[in-house]
Amino acid sequence: MTRVADSTSHRLAVVPGGGPIAGNRIGLAAGDGSGPCLMSVRSTTGWLRTAVFAAESDAVPPGQVAVDDELAVAWDVDASDRPDWLLDRMTPVPIRRLVLELPTERDPADAARDIAKAGLVGTLLWIPAGDVDVSLPIDGVPHRVREIDLGGRTDVVASLTRDTVVELHASAVRAGVDIVVLADSSNSMSVDDLPVGVESRRFFGSSQRWITRMEALKRSLQELLDIRLQISGRVSRLALLEFNHQVRHRFPRQGGMAQLDGSSPESLVQDFRHAVALLRPNGGTNIGNALHEAANLLYQHGRPGNEKLIVLVSDGANWTPRGDQGIGEVVHTVEEPVSLVAHLHRDVGIRLHAIGISTAELFHRRGQYQPNETIVPNHALLEELVKVGGGDPTTVGGLDVLADYFAGLGGGIIHRVGERLGEPARPGPLPERTRLALDRLRSVGTIDWDQRRAELSGRISELVGRCDTESQRVLGSPAWSDVDIMRLSTRDLGRLASGDGELVRFLTGLSGGLRPGHDSPHFGALRAVLDELSAIAGRRAADYPRLSEVSGIAVDSPSSAQVAVMQRVHDLLVDLHRTMAGAQPHVVIPANPVPDEAPAPARSRFTYRE
Repeated sequence: MTRVADSTSHRLAVVPGGGPIAGNRIGLAAGDGSGPCLMSVRSTTGWLRTAVFAAESDAVPPGQVAVDDELAVAWDVDASDRPDWLLDRMTPVPIRRLVLELPTERDPADAARDIAKAGLVGTLLWIPAGDVDVSLPIDGVPHRVREIDLGGRTDVVASLTRDTVVELHASAVRAGVDIVVLADSSNSMSVDDLPVGVESRRFFGSSQRWITRMEALKRSLQELLDIRLQISGRVSRLALLEFNHQVRHRFPRQGGMAQLDGSSPESLVQDFRHAVALLRPNGGTNIGNALHEAANLLYQHGRPGNEKLIVLVSDGANWTPRGDQGIGEVVHTVEEPVSLVAHLHRDVGIRLHAIGISTAELFHRRGQYQPNETIVPNHALLEELVKVGGGDPTTVGGLDVLADYFAGLGGGIIHRVGERLGEPARPGPLPERTRLALDRLRSVGTIDWDQRRAELSGRISELVGRCDTESQRVLGSPAWSDVDIMRLSTRDLGRLASGDGELVRFLTGLSGGLRPGHDSPHFGALRAVLDELSAIAGRRAADYPRLSEVSGIAVDSPSSAQVAVMQRVHDLLVDLHRTMAGAQPHVVIPANPVPDEAPAPARSRFTYRE
């Protein structure tokens, strides 16, 4: 951590955001250095901290740190209050995995695609120690961070990279989702190659033992139930199917689908526990029939508007595309599974997640079985199904992987952002309004206040004359009298305020002398600022925080306040002249127009007579 600036060495300036100074990008003067930083601002409740990217800019005057006005509002920071603040350069820690809570009822698949294209690479987050909520703004919408993998580090600035795995969690309270769980109960599920103990302390102590794939599935399904019993919200239905060479409907007992959550009767909860207990490994694998039955359940019993999800849990089956020679445990199908799942996702809107139980590595580590293609885990089919089924990349592993997935599924649905995160667009140039605000910083930052006052006095007098000319053209009469214009240039703008009393007299003279004689909307913005200045002057005291707000720049002395106010008035007059110069003259029609004189009676044709 390296100190870049603080409230004793630099002034914090709030400017209209745009280009390289927008959002969490702040501006530093050339030579101050660019890079990820931690911004700390003292508030009434303590220090507020956020990760920012500090960018050098020739437009930022030395000794200033320019902050986007929207960011200042988010921090609840008023630069005119001169808060204590620190800016420290940090080395960001890459984020390995990030789980975000979906803030709206959007389709998670659509949200995932948008996130991939949102240009999040390089986005910075401050990750404090302790149980503190952290949000990641995406396209202006905050997404709460549920989980973040930084290798156990906290109190760091974290950075999203191209390799960050991003997942979206839609809670069951917000997201209605109908789920059919397809539980593989083929013979291979009886293999006890899943370790518990040191590798999984969720259910056992420190000694290591091995359990079967089916036992791991049962325990994970029980965890799914425990999580769902803690919530209630949007109506979501659930069904459990067991499949091997045939398909059995285990839950609910009467068939169809049932709502299973905190509002469910105890009898229904017991039915689910009993259904899980009945799962037994036996027979071959008929994935096609199982998928077909799951799709029928969702189609017939799913709630309209809910997401439809099939969760296929299996140790995998040796499978090859139609036309090639299959080997190992037989996969019976009524239709090639990949084609079926592609149709369900494309034409029916059903997504498929696949959970692969065990791995070849775990199987060989167990060392108790003769390698056999019918029992060695093979997840090739699951991976192909997920590719066409709109689900997350296949989750593969042991008991902890299963338990974590079903715990998350119990509280909602998880959808992985399948594409790599995109690079952000290069910041555009500084908008004119931002550059003008920075120019004012440069002007007000100089010690030669009187020279700046004299320059502005001449420009304001000239602009008043031009606006007065346009007022006569557009409105038919001048906005100010010649006496007002003369008094303004010689008295009100003619000397530098050196004390609070002189500043109050300046505000009084300016707000009164520059007040237009018209109530036309053209003068609305100017009149509003003059009213504010008149109110400040009426309190007979120099209200520097209020003057900073009105002028748009932090001021703390009579001279700086006078110059800042004059700059603000100058900018308003520029806008006024531009608007009136483009306006059409207002034609006044007399209330009682004088009728034209009646035409002389036509003379009769002259006829010569003798």
